Amino acid sequence: MLRDPEGIEYKVIRKLLGPTAGDVLEVGCGDGRLTGEISAFADSVVGLDPDPGSIDKAHHLLGSGIRLILGSGESIPLEDNSIDTVVFSLSLHHHQNSDNALAEARRVLRERGRVLVLEPRAESAIYQLFKIIHDEDDAYDKAAAAINMCSLATADKGTYETLWRFDDFDEMVENLFGYFDMEPDRKIIDRMTLLLEDRRDSIPLDMTDITRYWLLDFHSGGEDQVP
Repeated sequence: MLRDPEGIEYKVIRKLLGPTAGDVLEVGCGDGRLTGEISAFADSVVGLDPDPGSIDKAHHLLGSGIRLILGSGESIPLEDNSIDTVVFSLSLHHHQNSDNALAEARRVLRERGRVLVLEPRAESAIYQLFKIIHDEDDAYDKAAAAINMCSLATADKGTYETLWRFDDFDEMVENLFGYFDMEPDRKIIDRMTLLLEDRRDSIPLDMTDITRYWLLDFHSGGEDQVP
């Protein structure tokens, strides 16, 4: 499986953060896929994730050059005013209390620090497939509401589209169930087949993914609301 083979996500994030990313904390670093990309233009990167298995995978992918720590975004194990940029990489909605996670992000930010929040968008094809396995609509809505209510201002917001490329339907099924550490379920697979219709037999099987982003800071002066 290839995720974002054209590197669109990296280009968008680099453009948003620019040369002033500084010291970056990635909340929800997972297996380190995005962590490594951020390290290409940041002064330093710390990856934070609550899952020991994900931290192990990130260590394997990234080696020893990037600091990886086990923990939650609602209780970040870093000092106040120690980070220039906090990135929630598809992770804000996973927190039990997104408001607390954003408050913690602000606590660790230095003056003029920024928060970049990335969240899935429901219209995308890959989202609809994930939703068949695990519906997180309520969690996404709560995360968006927390962004609206937080004390940081919205400097920029928008969407970008990337691609997930699978060899075929069977590889897609394996990857999607593997994401949730689940054994394939025939009823769920049948629902996926109905959703894809004629595309089920495409080789390769390309699925679009749409990501929403919010760039939050102390000094943009805006009071934008999430659409």
